[in-house]
Amino acid sequence: KCEWYRTTELPAITAVEAAPNLLLPTKQTQFCEDMTTKSGEAVMKALWNSPIVTLYESCTGEREPPKDDALLTDYRCPSANDVTWPVMPGPGFVFGCDAQTMDECLGRGILGLPAHMKHVASGIQPGSSIFLFNNSDRLLFGIFEALTPAMMNIEPRAFSKNPKATTSPFPVQIRVRVSLECPPLEDNDPILNDILRSRVGGRIGPLTHAQVEAFATLL
Repeated sequence: KCEWYRTTELPAITAVEAAPNLLLPTKQTQFCEDMTTKSGEAVMKALWNSPIVTLYESCTGEREPPKDDALLTDYRCPSANDVTWPVMPGPGFVFGCDAQTMDECLGRGILGLPAHMKHVASGIQPGSSIFLFNNSDRLLFGIFEALTPAMMNIEPRAFSKNPKATTSPFPVQIRVRVSLECPPLEDNDPILNDILRSRVGGRIGPLTHAQVEAFATLL
């Protein structure tokens, strides 16, 4: 089972530059090729930093071709009629991930926290501005929009290596979508660090509306 999260056009040369050990599929390999975890993570990051592509509905000849404005876009992205960021001006939240969990966060459209942070996440509501901090690469990603309040075990097997798990190691979860796509912000940005130092509890946790606006300005 596959779940589309985003669709991009990534030139092969860009993919190989991002992952030098990447083996491209060919006709001889029946257009399939194994990929190492390291290469997969590198390509995922390159895809994430590429513009989203608009998909056109295929035409079989059984009906008229779609009009120019009849576009099929990534279902997680806002439609042309949706309100752009900020959807709900107010407090936000920074979730955390690492190199092992980032792909799952983006692929599932789910972010998670440990159980002891249930209370601090209680202020998250649909429309809240969400950011994702990658502790491995020291990068801040955003801007996401919360689609749900924080709930326990939306996906019980998320972030777990046990396929029979009944609870996630990060059970306080929300569903998100991309609200405003921005390049990631490096952890060594002095303004970002000033904002983070003004918070209680480190990089992961709630943000005031002023801090949300400051993060968005930097991104």
